[in-house]
Amino acid sequence: MDLSWTSRQLSIRAEFASLGSRTDRDELRLGRRAFDQQTWDQLGGAGLWQMMVPTDFGGTGVDWWDVTAALEGLASTIRTPGLLLSVIAQAGMAYALDLFGTTAQKSDYFRRILRGELSATAIADPDTGTDVRASSTFLSPRANETFVLNGRKYNIAHAPVASFTLVVCKLEGHARDGISLVLVDQNSKGVTIGPQDRKLGNLDLPTGQLTFEDVPLHYGHILGVPGEGLRNLVRFVSLGRLYYGLVAATLCEPMLAEALSYAKTRQTFGQPIVDHQYVQKKLTDMRIAADSAKWVSYGALHQLLSGAPEAVMSCSIAKLAGASAITDGAVDLLKLYGSRGYHEGEVSTFLRDALAFCSVGGTEEMHRRNIMNQMMRKARPAAKAAVEPARDLETA
Repeated sequence: MDLSWTSRQLSIRAEFASLGSRTDRDELRLGRRAFDQQTWDQLGGAGLWQMMVPTDFGGTGVDWWDVTAALEGLASTIRTPGLLLSVIAQAGMAYALDLFGTTAQKSDYFRRILRGELSATAIADPDTGTDVRASSTFLSPRANETFVLNGRKYNIAHAPVASFTLVVCKLEGHARDGISLVLVDQNSKGVTIGPQDRKLGNLDLPTGQLTFEDVPLHYGHILGVPGEGLRNLVRFVSLGRLYYGLVAATLCEPMLAEALSYAKTRQTFGQPIVDHQYVQKKLTDMRIAADSAKWVSYGALHQLLSGAPEAVMSCSIAKLAGASAITDGAVDLLKLYGSRGYHEGEVSTFLRDALAFCSVGGTEEMHRRNIMNQMMRKARPAAKAAVEPARDLETA
């Protein structure tokens, strides 16, 4: 395991950091109000989508460490999470296609990703959340190897604007198994796109609902084997989990640097507030949390790409560590700046956006349950663990 970026990856990181730094200052203060199509197009122009696509399908060859360097560079300067979450969603789709797609699926959907078309992944049902085994969205077999899809999904990133969606559903007739993954075009017959959600923050990340009424499908729409999609789902959402941890940690860095500068110049009782131990604790806690989340994210990516059995647990740990770093750090920044931080501006915007990490990629409770399941599985005798591995997998 190499613990340093290569010269190529450092160049990639710097290029995408430069791209992120071009953001308008007023947007940093008040938050973007709509999807940033201009920057999204610039990411494609800089070759980000090509990094996610194999050479056989028009890309430069999948190298997730290169993608990670680009994502981290962008996160180091762009300041707000919305577009980063969009990139993570697109990376998850590319990863799923690379791992489990047929040649025909890769040819079609990689071409669309290279064009910059937005994808979406629909996991949660309004009534059961991310407990996919209890999903009420069903894939029903019909004659001549066809299917129909019925159900409803919510809280879907890009739902109002996506070109195609990977839908997590259950094969009809199964109780808590039979998880299936299907690729659905947004303009397909029977697909209804709901209104855009109104949220506390991340207004540049459009989310919404999708309803499916007898959507006609065939085997070419199914990613993997129908009824056997749970393990595949967990594998590709794990990439998103560690990336959430990484970007949350990286987003803290410029805010921390500015807070340190502010603490050096802000005077109370005749001395800079940086001299007060209480302030020092807030700043050092933020540094420790961000660095911890970043390094566990690197480790989780190494495990995921190398097929280590601990990868699922490590990806959940990375997500939790990053979420804690950014949410606790945002609250501490608000306290540090006092009334200035509470006023509308960069600090209050950062807090609103940061709170999304409480739920994006799964709640704390879900990830703690996943970590506990993996701990219990690891403690079981190897033979038993090998027989029933899927029962320990949680999704979000």
